[in-house]
Amino acid sequence: MFNYEKFENDIVQSMQIILERWIKENNDLYIFSLDCVGQMDSIGAIANTFHYLKEQTEQDSEDYLYYKYCEEEWDLFHTFEDISVDMCKELEDNSDIFINSETHKYSDVFEEHRCKIIECCGNALIRFRKILNLNHPHILLTLNIREYLDGEDRMEIFAKINNQNMVKEYFEQVERAKKIYNNIDDYYSNNIENLMPTPNSEIRKSR
Repeated sequence: MFNYEKFENDIVQSMQIILERWIKENNDLYIFSLDCVGQMDSIGAIANTFHYLKEQTEQDSEDYLYYKYCEEEWDLFHTFEDISVDMCKELEDNSDIFINSETHKYSDVFEEHRCKIIECCGNALIRFRKILNLNHPHILLTLNIREYLDGEDRMEIFAKINNQNMVKEYFEQVERAKKIYNNIDDYYSNNIENLMPTPNSEIRKSR
């Protein structure tokens, strides 16, 4: 049986370790995202810095907020390998009940598992926010469940874990994306499909 409490605790610890490493290497890191694959087989972190953002666009450019908040365009990436291995094992051990044998689609049992995973991710970010507020209150946090969370969910989570002064700008970007794309997921996952490697792949190496 999957240990959701351990999963949440491991995420918090892993986020602390990788963020501290990135901050030592980048003194202008401004945003950090807990990034999880929608099929729940891999998890990690993505972050960005102002100097990398400046390399991609200018502040007065129309696409500035896109580059600022779209995880696929960010610079730093790391997979939580051990946690991802546990996630993959859970899928393998329960493949007979996670997939409907008749429809070959995810079962209600899997959807319940996915909801619990997302709940753990949200709780981990809330705990992590309290830790960040001690020394790095300026760093923004986001949760990215690729090809699953819609714009409303993303905005709700962002509002819970960030300074309210930054919420308005983030909401503006999500609303802008809605006007361009019929489905908000197309905006956030259109080019991100292969961003995060599973534990056994070499799609993109951690930094």
